[in-house]
Amino acid sequence: MPSSQSLLTTRAGQFRDLYRELERYPAAFHSTPVIFCEGDSWFATPLAMNLLDWLVYPSPEDEAAGVPLFGAGGLFFRTERVGDLAIDMFSPKGVADLSGWYRDFAFDLVLLSGGGNDFVGDFLGQLFEGTSEMSVDAAFARVEASGRYDAVRTSYHRLIEAFRAVKPQTPILAHSYDYPQRMGERAKFTLGNLGLAALFSHGIGPWIAPNIASALPRVDDQREFAKAMIDGFVDKVLVPLRDDPASGRVFDFVDLRGTLPDPEFWADEMHPTSVGFAMLARVFRGQMRKKLSIKLGPPPDRDTLDG
Repeated sequence: MPSSQSLLTTRAGQFRDLYRELERYPAAFHSTPVIFCEGDSWFATPLAMNLLDWLVYPSPEDEAAGVPLFGAGGLFFRTERVGDLAIDMFSPKGVADLSGWYRDFAFDLVLLSGGGNDFVGDFLGQLFEGTSEMSVDAAFARVEASGRYDAVRTSYHRLIEAFRAVKPQTPILAHSYDYPQRMGERAKFTLGNLGLAALFSHGIGPWIAPNIASALPRVDDQREFAKAMIDGFVDKVLVPLRDDPASGRVFDFVDLRGTLPDPEFWADEMHPTSVGFAMLARVFRGQMRKKLSIKLGPPPDRDTLDG
C-alpha cells in the first residue's frame, strides 16, 4: 500500500475491525484521522469515482509526489447510499442509528453530503403537476413556499445537535452542490459500467427537467431554476447552520458552486463525471486539511518532499 493510500471501508463490521486493529498501535492511531461519512450519491454513486472516493484515495498528482493525504492515511466509516434524502438520513430514527456508531469511536471529522435529492424527483413532480408556463422566479417561489428548505435545515440541525452532544469539538463538514449543466440528460453507460448500471437503473434520471417542463419548457430557464434551488440550499440551509451560535461552532460547509461550468465534466443532470468529481475533491480536500490540522499538523512542504 502506498504511503499516501487511505483505508477504504464500506461495511460497518470492516470499520470496527480495522479500528480495533489500529488501536493496537498507539503512534499510528494518534496520527490517523478517523472520519465519519454519511451522504447521498455524490458520496456513493458506483458509476464513477465519486467525490468521497477521490477524498479517500490520493490524487494522481499527490501519489506521484509522495504527498500523504492525511498523515499516515485516514480510516473512513462509510454509510452513504445512492438516492438518500436529507430528511430521511437525518430523521429522528436515522439520527438515532447514526449516533450509535458515532458514540462508539473516536472520530476526528464528520463529512456530510445531503439535500440535493430532497429538491428533485417526486418533490418537483408533485409541486409542478398541472402547472402552466411561468417565470423562473415564480417557479422558485413555489419551492420556497413549500417549506422544503425549512424541513431540510431542521433535519441537518437534528443531526448536528445529536453529534455535538456526543463530541462537542469534532468538526462537521458538509458541501454545496454545483450548478447542473446537462438538463434533462440521463446517465450514459459504457461496457465498463453496464453491470452496475443494471442494478441502479432506477436512479439514472433525469430528475429535474421532466418534472418542471410544463412550467419551464426552455432549457435555459430550467438551468437557471436549478441554479436558484442550489443557491437557496446554501442561503437557507447551509449558511444559517454555519452561522448559528450553537451549531456553527462545529458545522461548516465547502462551497462547490461554479467549480464545473463546462458540461464536459457532467455525466448527467445531477452528477459530475469522475474527472469532475476529482476537481470538486481538490476544493473539498483543502477544507478537510484545515479541519484536521490539529491531528495532521501543517500541510507537507512540497520542496522538502521533492528533496
